[in-house]
Amino acid sequence: MITRRTSVKNELGMHARPASKIAQMVDSAQSGVWLCANSTKVDAASIIDILTLCAVKGTKIVIEIENQEDMMILERIFDFFEAGFGEIER
Repeated sequence: MITRRTSVKNELGMHARPASKIAQMVDSAQSGVWLCANSTKVDAASIIDILTLCAVKGTKIVIEIENQEDMMILERIFDFFEAGFGEIER
């Protein structure tokens, strides 16, 4: 497993729009991509699974990939979290 750590930065936390965008990013993955929070690990290809994390602002997230070939997807998801899902004004 290859991992990156981040956190939820936007005020609304993880909701349907960012969950959908993450699932779309994972669509082209060669192997499994997972999100982990509060000792729960979910399939990042599933919007419903992502929403079950109930990730509010400040929740620590670990992004995991099984295959080195998916490193670009891991980085895109990491950047998406770091940008507050595009919902934080700068």
